[in-house]
Amino acid sequence: KTIDWNDLMPDPWVKEMTKEMAAISKLSYLQDTSEEANKAMGAIRKKLDEAPIVKSQLNKKVRLPGYAVPLDADRSDKREFLLVPYFGACIHTPPPPANQIVLVRPTAQSKIKKMPESMDVLWVEGELKEGRVSTSQGVSGYLLEAISIAPYETKPAKR
Repeated sequence: KTIDWNDLMPDPWVKEMTKEMAAISKLSYLQDTSEEANKAMGAIRKKLDEAPIVKSQLNKKVRLPGYAVPLDADRSDKREFLLVPYFGACIHTPPPPANQIVLVRPTAQSKIKKMPESMDVLWVEGELKEGRVSTSQGVSGYLLEAISIAPYETKPAKR
């Protein structure tokens, strides 16, 4: 089943965070490095890293598009990487919430055309599980045990 990134965020959490971000925007008068600004941003970062997942999506075979964020320089076909919803996430911008970061773990049976480079756009298919893991690039909320990793195409390849 093809899912999109909105399927991975619980609706009540989205509403709560929308309100919180609106409240934070009212603090724009603060100096970026002030203690008050650091405290506010630290509280938001904590909430983003602890973002809840959608349990009804777990233990299902899914197909999800996204951008690759390598975790190291290893180029083996079994290396883990993060999948994120937008270009630059975790690299050029602060990480998205944990429910918008998927740790991809290729399985022994994975079909991989080529291991992704940073910000390659991909389709990843496999079983979605809970996987809150803190990495150098961000905190994941999900783990995708990948059976297929392929370049993104707007029209899926015929099976």
